[in-house]
Amino acid sequence: MLSRRQRAALLSACTAMAVTGAAVLTAAVASAAVTRYEAETAPATCDGVIESNHTGYSGSGFCNGNSRAGAAAQFTVTASAAGTATIAVRYANGATANRPADVLLNGTVAQSGVAFNGTGAWTTWATTTLTASLNAGSNTIRLSPTTANGLANIDYLDVEVGASPSPSATASPPGRPAQCTGSSPITCHFGVSPGNYTVTAWIGDRASAGNTSMSVEARRRILPAVTTAAGTITQYVFTINVRQPEGQPTGQGGTGTSGLSITFAGSAPKLSGLTVQPAGNPLVAYLAGDSTVCDQMTAPYTGWGQVLPTRVSTGAVVANYGDSGESSGSFLNNSALFPTMRPLIKSNDLVLIQFGHNDKSTTASAFRGNLTTMINQVRARGGVPVLVTPPVRRRFDGNQLDATARHINGVGVDLPAEMRSLGSSLGVPVIDLTAKSEALVESMGPTNSAQLYLRQSVDGVTDNTHFSEYGAGRMADLVVEGIRERNLSLVSYLR
Repeated sequence: MLSRRQRAALLSACTAMAVTGAAVLTAAVASAAVTRYEAETAPATCDGVIESNHTGYSGSGFCNGNSRAGAAAQFTVTASAAGTATIAVRYANGATANRPADVLLNGTVAQSGVAFNGTGAWTTWATTTLTASLNAGSNTIRLSPTTANGLANIDYLDVEVGASPSPSATASPPGRPAQCTGSSPITCHFGVSPGNYTVTAWIGDRASAGNTSMSVEARRRILPAVTTAAGTITQYVFTINVRQPEGQPTGQGGTGTSGLSITFAGSAPKLSGLTVQPAGNPLVAYLAGDSTVCDQMTAPYTGWGQVLPTRVSTGAVVANYGDSGESSGSFLNNSALFPTMRPLIKSNDLVLIQFGHNDKSTTASAFRGNLTTMINQVRARGGVPVLVTPPVRRRFDGNQLDATARHINGVGVDLPAEMRSLGSSLGVPVIDLTAKSEALVESMGPTNSAQLYLRQSVDGVTDNTHFSEYGAGRMADLVVEGIRERNLSLVSYLR
């Protein structure tokens, strides 16, 4: 049985647990003995080498996995009977970046993107707690890294079969708070101040099956609809940015309600618990852009920044300051936009800058000057500027997009080319969303590409600039692809 001190240690370590779910919750049962499974002892396997060059490990060594996605450490554990087990993973991560891993139980993903955050040194060991529903007999638990950085160094697993889940990892759901009303959808509102918050949701129900999605603020999607069987409750943890107005910073389309609004929808939403707490010090990815980026208050219009949070795990957060109709110059000078965002930027925060749609008559020198000013001011705050070339419009000339679609503006300036050149000269990473979206739209062709944008038959409006929710999701995927290619700090927090 874990001692009170051990349980306190596990509680403090559980903040490393990532987004996207935990194990099935069952009624608490009496605790059983803890069994330790060392990473260096067969039948455990290590896709790397067993080393002993960093002190503080248990046994005769630890697993130092290869630096690649999928280079796993695997353990074989035994349960005398089927039931829930508490699993403590001891690890060290001397790097600064999180090294997330999927946890596979008997070959099936039980938890995705579990965080193994930096411990400060390779000789400093920490513990992350998980829960799993084990079968009677032999079970395999595989820690499979999801990034090219590979795993943290893995020392051992402590497995307590038959234990009730750790309160910090998959605690018994606290129940629906008074701030939530309704049944389909379930709407919740917390009167918090602007800032970043850790939101934990227990989705599912002990008595009935469910289908539940989760969004916050102005139609900002956090979790696509997930299906849960009766008796299954899954814990999800998110980092959420709250601001006022909650949609577009200038209030276009409505200002929303101050505080944090959360909506649980789907065909049969089930919510067994919800908590909101201030977030410690998350990595923030600020978005500076126009209507193709922003949090649109009114359906069916959807900015790619509105969908991006579904691709980001806890510990990082998207703060979307995109605003409809903005050019590089107007965003820079409007007091509600860049001047409001700039003081919030802290060291190592990312600022993704996308303009072009509304720079229809901006000269090359003015465009470069506006972007350079933003870049310099972001760097002055210790932030990391990233240029994102604008996504294409759907304007075909035969089977290819025309010059206007590719953002050659009314005075002949190739705006994406200017951004690429500026990024090269100033040493700023560039995500070429123009080229990526051009390839996507042209590959789909003049007819099928319409689904990326707004269609009269489906959306009640025809618009070949702004995205449907599906199209915004595809653009967000292209941005994520660019983040990975440029190996930006957000990579460690991508799902």
